[in-house]
Amino acid sequence: MTADSPLTLGQILDEAAERHPLAAAVIAGSQRLRYRELRERVDVFARGLVALGLGPGDHVVVWMPNCIEWNVVNFALAKIGAVTVTCNSRYRPFEVEYLVGQSDARALVMMDRFPPAGVNYNELVREVVPDVMWRQDRRLFSPKFPELRHVIVLGAERDPGCLDWADVEQRGARVAPGELERIRVRPDDPAEMLYTSGTTGQPKGCLLSHGTLWYKARVYLDLHEWTADDRSLVAVPYFHIFGALGGIVANTLAGSTQVLMETFEPEAAMRLIQDERVTIFSGVPTMFITILGHPRFQQFDLRSLRTGTIGAAPVPIEMMRRILDRENGLGMDATVVYGLTEATGGTHFTRLGDPIDKRVSTVGRVTPELEDRIVDPTSGRVLGAGEEGEVCVKGPSLMLGYYKQDDATAEKIRDGWLHTGDMGVKDAEGYLRITGRLTDMIIVGGFNTYPAEIENFYLRHPRILDVSIVGVPDPVMGESVMAFVIPKSGETLTAEEIVEFARGTIANFKVPKHVEIVSEFPLTGSGKVQKFKQKAWAIERYGLRGPQ
Repeated sequence: MTADSPLTLGQILDEAAERHPLAAAVIAGSQRLRYRELRERVDVFARGLVALGLGPGDHVVVWMPNCIEWNVVNFALAKIGAVTVTCNSRYRPFEVEYLVGQSDARALVMMDRFPPAGVNYNELVREVVPDVMWRQDRRLFSPKFPELRHVIVLGAERDPGCLDWADVEQRGARVAPGELERIRVRPDDPAEMLYTSGTTGQPKGCLLSHGTLWYKARVYLDLHEWTADDRSLVAVPYFHIFGALGGIVANTLAGSTQVLMETFEPEAAMRLIQDERVTIFSGVPTMFITILGHPRFQQFDLRSLRTGTIGAAPVPIEMMRRILDRENGLGMDATVVYGLTEATGGTHFTRLGDPIDKRVSTVGRVTPELEDRIVDPTSGRVLGAGEEGEVCVKGPSLMLGYYKQDDATAEKIRDGWLHTGDMGVKDAEGYLRITGRLTDMIIVGGFNTYPAEIENFYLRHPRILDVSIVGVPDPVMGESVMAFVIPKSGETLTAEEIVEFARGTIANFKVPKHVEIVSEFPLTGSGKVQKFKQKAWAIERYGLRGPQ
């Protein structure tokens, strides 16, 4: 640790470059970028952004998969006091259009294409901002997005209205270094905005400050005894708090090395762990399941692994045994985490050395900078050990609020306490067991989505009268999406049509894996859909099971 007072992201990078100038900051394929080089690239790009007229308080959407340049633009925006608005690299135009508009983005930074996923971002952005195809002055004036001024593209292909990444660097090279020093950025200023799905169907932008990211990164380092000598496999996406914080901020604060994956693939991950002598591996249970179950698992030397975090879904006991097993498994002293974007990631962790029953039956104890309590969701009464209620947390690592949604913020954070929407029970030692959700959120392989968002999308279908979305157990992804669909009178629909309507239009983790065409939904006396009955029926009908 280097400081006792919160730092900005720019200060975190500067300190790492001073303390570890020649250490590898990021390894991505054949590219290896040292901390000194990363700071140099960041500063040039930051000055280029200033030359474009961007500065403190501006929101900039970053829409691309994991890459070195993600780090560059993230820190560059932090240094000029702007806010990184993360965008799921799987999003389609329908979702990106909402995010760019709702965030009042001044710029969009994207990659031209992503061959491993078969994505051409240029084609997608034309649907969102058609102006990029004909604007020649490279300063946009889009009627649909009155705040948007620039689209910056990393790669060889771009439309006339877009700026090339190298153009920004060239502009930055012509700006005096002292221009950055004139910009005053404080730890309590917003640094990042990550979108989390809402029960109303409209995602909400969680504003996180530099200071909250610093606080939580310190927690990650302390709980994992993380040092500059560690090498961390970053297989989770940067657009998620798991990657934004546990990948970029934590490694930079420690001065350790990110070993980066564009997308997770189990054999490629094992090869990287072996070849780069990775010591820390964090991810969702699906990643560990597919590695441990891979037919070539025994052929790789993974003994360098020391620790890591598993989050976003429960960990089956047999899988945890193999993760801990140094002879026949991964040999990692892995922690389990529970958290949410509104609290800058993990609020509860198991600890190194905890017994296996704590790691599989609980999500650990509250992190040092936070307080937690269990309350009756109806009366608000604080409950004791062994009593079930809503999990609430309070402390310096909570979000600043939802962007332009004051009412939603006031509902989420009351008297300083963040209400998670999850039900849980604490034992006498303070270990938390999550027992259910007050909300209907579905977690598909670590990605959060809410039924209302998918339902609103499907109600655009001309032959659908009503739709009910539920999450059902999935042996690999933890949960998957299931749709119960009522066709309009006189219309017929097939499950294949329902799936195809969504495929390629919304993110693939939101596309229903199971579809049931029905004539009615089970309803309460007040007319609300009884989703728990739909879920129970589906589990029994199809024999659905989660990870074992």
